[in-house]
Amino acid sequence: MKITILLPLAACCLLNSAFAFDAAKNKAKNALPFEPKVQEFKLPAAIDENGVIDESKLGDSPYAKAVIYGSKLMNETTRYLGLQAKDEKKRFAGNNLSCSSCHASGGVVQTQSSFVGITARFPQYNSRGDRVITLQDRINGCFMRSMSGKPIPTNSDEMRAMLAYMHYLSVGYEVGSKVKGTVVKPEFIDRAADPKKGAKIYADRCASCHGENGEGIKNEEFAKGGDYYTFPPLWGKDSYNTGAGMYRLIKAAGYIKSSMPKGDATLSWEEAYDVAAFMNSHERPIKEGREKDFPDRDIKPMDMDVGPYNDGFDENAHRFGPYKQMIKK
Repeated sequence: MKITILLPLAACCLLNSAFAFDAAKNKAKNALPFEPKVQEFKLPAAIDENGVIDESKLGDSPYAKAVIYGSKLMNETTRYLGLQAKDEKKRFAGNNLSCSSCHASGGVVQTQSSFVGITARFPQYNSRGDRVITLQDRINGCFMRSMSGKPIPTNSDEMRAMLAYMHYLSVGYEVGSKVKGTVVKPEFIDRAADPKKGAKIYADRCASCHGENGEGIKNEEFAKGGDYYTFPPLWGKDSYNTGAGMYRLIKAAGYIKSSMPKGDATLSWEEAYDVAAFMNSHERPIKEGREKDFPDRDIKPMDMDVGPYNDGFDENAHRFGPYKQMIKK
């Protein structure tokens, strides 16, 4: 009887070791035929740390106007391209979030998914589709997932304006270069993330801004201008869907660790994982077809909670960790 029990356990251990996340393969697929230069984070002269553009410094050219319009699209997305857009044909976003809900202040904050230097990094390999994508592809990925909507036509004035704005934030960055301090290297904790522990952390450190029920805080002066939310909702029907990067635990924990609470990013890695697990344990819009994401299973992210997998770990393990055991030795 003991042999009958131990053999499947041994086989499972061998399976996990042989078919875990292949970091070497992932590195090879993301490799470039040149050594990327690392440049310092720097904002253009006409834009401040809050993302406010001094239009007088940009001039009145078609390019300048596109940059200014692009900034408005990023910071007030739902007003122009979401549920609040007057032109129903331009309601591409399916919720009231803005690009700034994740890319703070229009992508000018170094540790919050910054857009500074972004055009220098595209085209780039994308493991979700196992292909090389353009910056337009990446923008539309956000609209379909974080914004729970549909793609923007790539030849539209709005897409061109967003690209112009990102281009302006990338002036001075060499093609292929990286920007210092904009990527958070995740640390793995030695246990599974605990949503119950996360609930207490959320109540103590997060609820004052994002609401007791994750509903966010609306901008009462929205009709006069500005974003729809002062602080975005973290779950519910008006939040990101299950296909968004923030729905994956490692991704969310890294964002939280480097940025939250706002102005006082002092959570430990364990606290960041726990509060991310709590946040993503609530209902939100469902992204259909996620089983087709990351077709190369050797490099499927460890925090992707929808199979198929080739590593022997179940969906619960992928959703909450721990993750060290999933890395191929």
